[in-house]
Amino acid sequence: MLLFIHIVSAAIWLGTATTLPFWGNRANRADHLHTVLGIIDTVFILKCVFIMGGLFSTLLTGWLLATEYQLITNIPPTWLSAALAVSLIIALNSCIIFYFLWIGRKGKRSLMRLVPPIGYSNIALIILVYFLMIYKPAEQTALATITWVIALVLLANAINITVKLTKLNKLKNMSPSEYADNYFALLNAEKMTDLLKLFKDDAMFIDPFATGPIQGILAIEQFFQKLGDQFDSIKMHPEKVEGSSKQFTIHWVAQGVTQNGEQMPALRGTNLMTRLNGKISTVLIDFDLTQLPQVQLVNADVCHKLAAA
Repeated sequence: MLLFIHIVSAAIWLGTATTLPFWGNRANRADHLHTVLGIIDTVFILKCVFIMGGLFSTLLTGWLLATEYQLITNIPPTWLSAALAVSLIIALNSCIIFYFLWIGRKGKRSLMRLVPPIGYSNIALIILVYFLMIYKPAEQTALATITWVIALVLLANAINITVKLTKLNKLKNMSPSEYADNYFALLNAEKMTDLLKLFKDDAMFIDPFATGPIQGILAIEQFFQKLGDQFDSIKMHPEKVEGSSKQFTIHWVAQGVTQNGEQMPALRGTNLMTRLNGKISTVLIDFDLTQLPQVQLVNADVCHKLAAA
């Protein structure tokens, strides 16, 4: 029975850990905000119930089995020692993923986006453990395999870090005009997750559509979700950009259709943006709300409460 529980627990947490990065990656790329927010909660629940629960059960039953068969008192073969060491790395990575998901739900979206790369590393290490456990290679073969796999994992992570730093550096060096074009291109394409990546986690968003200032990335997500529910389509285009790289004003024009099919006349307004290290720290939007068809203002307090939940 103990061996059965051990195998089932391992299958549960390893299977979930193998597929989790793809869920996390989808959460970072999904364009529809309802889908994004739903996936984030689903991933967190999967992590809590299946991975952490299954991992704890696997470690406990593995320890009991090792004690029962006296594997601890004897010197284990190289392949088994290596498999145990890699398993500890996988367990540590899983705890890090759990922490990043937890604080991501609290508002640290920037750290939550590190989940997929760590998860992909875990997949490679899980495959390595299965190889060692199934083939039980000789000492030299086991050490060579471990060296190659870990080297490839480190190389893949180094490439991923380099790409991310390159993108961040490009974002920092964008001129105000380039930044405005990028911002509205993402907004018009409804690539909301990529758009939200432009904001700092504690960014301030002030919009006439809201009853008050929107503070923090979670509240901004909720604001966009509730505002989007009122429009069937809307397109915004920058007409003029003025200011410095750290603070600039975007003059824009918008046209769209509300959910009830009413055509929105051309609306002009401005976005006053402040950037810190390439990320948006504050946005102050200004336009004449009376020029729009009747729309319902988004309650800022509700956004904050939903974000806190």
